[in-house]
Amino acid sequence: MTIQKAAILGATGPIGRHIAQTLSARGAPVRVVSRSTARLESTFPGDAFERRAADLLSAEQTARAVDGCDVVFHCIGFPGPEMANHRTAAEHVAAAMRASGLRCVHVSSYWSFMPLVGNPLNENHPRQGGPEWARHRRAAEDILREAGAAIANLPDFYGPHVHTSTLQQPLMDAARGRTMNWIGSTEVEREYAFVPDAAATLVALAERTEAYGEHWVIPTAGPLNGRRVAEIASEVLARKIGVRGVPPVALRALSLFNEPLRGLMQVVPEYVKPIRYETLKIDGLLGAQTITPYEDGIRATLEWLRGQP
Repeated sequence: MTIQKAAILGATGPIGRHIAQTLSARGAPVRVVSRSTARLESTFPGDAFERRAADLLSAEQTARAVDGCDVVFHCIGFPGPEMANHRTAAEHVAAAMRASGLRCVHVSSYWSFMPLVGNPLNENHPRQGGPEWARHRRAAEDILREAGAAIANLPDFYGPHVHTSTLQQPLMDAARGRTMNWIGSTEVEREYAFVPDAAATLVALAERTEAYGEHWVIPTAGPLNGRRVAEIASEVLARKIGVRGVPPVALRALSLFNEPLRGLMQVVPEYVKPIRYETLKIDGLLGAQTITPYEDGIRATLEWLRGQP
């Protein structure tokens, strides 16, 4: 299917920005949507994109945000204290889908599969129980899938314009010349998606009829551990970058004085486990995707981070 006009909800976030760039490079008309007019104007200056401010907690504003579009990329990630809002926003997007025949790609995370009981993780992994944040994500996915959306489950991600993630934070440390803090053991291997790669895959999904009404695990460049990240960062920055593992007990002590970290503690037990992703399903639909090696993705990320004020 050809995308006639796309709306990107949560467009000022890292996933939304990269989807907008991917679509624009292909010549597709794009409407970028966020709650803040000021952020839209600063993130998307000029005339390349149609900007529209909307609050997805309002059914009326959600309907206006997607009016006249045939595809919507739902990329909103609410912060911890607002995580329950995922359900409300999903209900409003689902209503707009049913009213207009709109197609939706919902960008979610692997959290909805927590607690992790199988490795590698694929679309058939159980989706029950788990911490509160995981249940809110799962509820939103179920609402949108019932309305016919494609559900894209992203691994942890990193890259330009990402401001927080379990890989991005250590890279921020490295870019500032500090020892990297790594959740759990630096030898445990996990997988991470480079945001520009993920955006290209999400756009490809949106163009396939077979994608809708299904879950899709987004591919990565394979397993990576903290020790290897430090090696790559050292090569890029031309100086020795250290890395230290931070055990959950230490994080819990720090969380007593840090409210955002206190909320994150509910998912920390999953972040100290190894995780791999099986992407046979999406490979069967789209073919093998072009994936940026970690050496190149980390280099691009560090270069971007070093250019930030």
